[in-house]
Amino acid sequence: FTGSKEHNTAMRHRAKRMGIKMNEYGLFKGDTLIKCQDEEEIFRKLNLSYIPPEIRENMGEIEAAEKGEIPVLIEEKDIKGVFHVHTNYSDGANTLTEMVNGAREIGYKYIGITDHSKSARYAHGLKEEDILRQFDEIDRLNEKYEDIKILKGIESDILKDGSLDYEEDLLKQFDFVIASVHSNFKMSKEEMTERVIKAVKNKYTTILGHLTGRLLLSRDGYDLDVYKVIDACAEYDKIIEINSNPHRLDIDWRYLKYAKEKGVRLAICPDAHRVEGLQDVKYGIGIARKGWLEAKDVINTYDVDKVYEIFKRK
Repeated sequence: FTGSKEHNTAMRHRAKRMGIKMNEYGLFKGDTLIKCQDEEEIFRKLNLSYIPPEIRENMGEIEAAEKGEIPVLIEEKDIKGVFHVHTNYSDGANTLTEMVNGAREIGYKYIGITDHSKSARYAHGLKEEDILRQFDEIDRLNEKYEDIKILKGIESDILKDGSLDYEEDLLKQFDFVIASVHSNFKMSKEEMTERVIKAVKNKYTTILGHLTGRLLLSRDGYDLDVYKVIDACAEYDKIIEINSNPHRLDIDWRYLKYAKEKGVRLAICPDAHRVEGLQDVKYGIGIARKGWLEAKDVINTYDVDKVYEIFKRK
């Protein structure tokens, strides 16, 4: 009962084919209880390897368990650092130093600072002089701290025509760029898909941010062909964000298995606007697990040198 109705039904049908009755009271052969000490033993009695609760959806997990092919799902302890962090340079509540120290307290080895770009006026998007001032502060903090590396990033708006905020000569100075849609949500599905794919093709885009723009319980995502966008990310070797903010949880977990199969890497990002928001990574871990992701599928399980190598290549 920890899984979906579909998973529960499939499991009971499997048990029935084996001559076993399965219900909320246990497993029974006739009227005799088949004793099981824990969940793992229940699966063993049905000739299955253990299926973690997050993937009990009848979306291939029973067949995988039959073959012993359930992946080792990512865990919170695998995360070495975070990207998509806002400070009071734009619309964050805390200073750059406070966000860095918050990451240090968690034990992260790197943090990617990504304040809003200039078109996001509602969020105090950064002008060029603000960016250069922030770069100087990051350089000073990188000299000060030996236990964490601070990466220079930006959350660059994807403009209506699919181009990125800022000119090339500025974009190339960042260590990485998160490209996100924050405006013109009412475009047709074809126009929005073309807009996002154009941003994916941009050589300065590193990570595609909150893919559908949804806000849970308040705003549906914009109309978008998610599979086409994932295909484009695979073709152009771009990373897709799992936005861990509990108001977003975007990309939806149902697309993650497809992205993984296409070879697209993911980044679990807190989209933190205050120090406490760094803890939201745990929600992204849950979404990643539900999407069958392993540590190797998520770039912030890598050490900082490998992250730099990936970002430089992109």
